[in-house]
Amino acid sequence: MDASATVAAIAATIALAALYFTWRQVKTAEEQTSIQRMMHEEAAQPYVWSDIRPHAQHAEFMMLIVKNDGPTVASNVSVSIDPPFPQEWARDGDEGRFLSRRRFAALPPGRVMQWNLGIPQQLLPSPELPANGDGRFTITIRFDGPKGPADTLSYIVDLSEYRRTAKTTPGTAMTIAKSVNDSSKALTKAIDSIAKQLPRT
Repeated sequence: MDASATVAAIAATIALAALYFTWRQVKTAEEQTSIQRMMHEEAAQPYVWSDIRPHAQHAEFMMLIVKNDGPTVASNVSVSIDPPFPQEWARDGDEGRFLSRRRFAALPPGRVMQWNLGIPQQLLPSPELPANGDGRFTITIRFDGPKGPADTLSYIVDLSEYRRTAKTTPGTAMTIAKSVNDSSKALTKAIDSIAKQLPRT
């Protein structure tokens, strides 16, 4: 093989290698674009969840909560809880089964729906029951987002996990007012006690 043929072969090899690496860069760029598009679409999806938890300000009440934490509207929302809530959990004329099967035409971003179920002493299962016994509910949520039906979300909520949790609430206007009122009463008692010890003239 003469020199010109060798140079041509080397040039062809280099061109093929350059073409391969260019193709790999294009494929990588396409994959990155696809991932970014998917992440953007997922970030724009509604995120509807439901829970049975103590009230945020009044821990002595247990609440059924449904919320859309996503940035867009969730439509055709269906929340089902299995087994259905006991009838005695019903409030304001609602039936337990009505609370356990909720449908919403739409939940805008940030919308919170909540229902008072009762006090923990009435709702939490007895400590004598097995861990997988009474007090476990399967929550299933279905809804549509901007791109159509979202993946079905299903998970278990076990009320027995609340047995030994602390009943703490954040500092609200109500708790601050109560604290001020308690302090005022204590101060009044202290002043009265001191006044009784002062000599009378």
